Amino acid sequence: MEMDLIRDAIDKLELRIAGSGSEDAIVTLVTDPDVIYCQYEKGACIRAVYGGRSAEFITADPVVATTRIGFMFGATLGSLPQRAAATAIINVVTGFFGISRVLKSCDPASHRDCLAALRAEIGSGRIFPVGIHGNVLARLAPVVGGPEEADVILIVGDGMIAKGTGDLIAGIQGKKRVLFLGPSTSGVCALEGCRHWCPYGRG
Repeated sequence: MEMDLIRDAIDKLELRIAGSGSEDAIVTLVTDPDVIYCQYEKGACIRAVYGGRSAEFITADPVVATTRIGFMFGATLGSLPQRAAATAIINVVTGFFGISRVLKSCDPASHRDCLAALRAEIGSGRIFPVGIHGNVLARLAPVVGGPEEADVILIVGDGMIAKGTGDLIAGIQGKKRVLFLGPSTSGVCALEGCRHWCPYGRG
């Protein structure tokens, strides 16, 4: 059976907020072209707004919608736009309930320090990127063509929602280091207990 991080995180979130009345609450998803987002990602910013909080998800498959939190519960989420929308909602709802602390990208002034810190975190290891913006990779570490050759797997939001990523992680669990980068992955990581890297991200 396929391991689906997004589906599993939604199921956990449903249990966490059960009885709160939030299932029928409205979330607004808009694109925000003015956001200067995480340097490891590429695409458009979905800004999810709920309960006075907002959170970001960067994706090549943006969605604009007004929907209920409960739309995710039991949904098939067969397309990438649906999965991007669901993950944006996870980000803002986990932020609202204090489950996740990182909701937005850092100030661009922190990009250099973040890159240096990530380079130190990786050390001399080889990396396999999942969904990462290519221009930054040359400044990080040697990139390999498959997870079996890597020491560290780096995953951003679009990589996290891609088909097969859950199975990839399940197959290397305990064998390779996995780091999820940026605010886009924060909500799912908080629910799933995954290692999240976003030292300068904002709440």
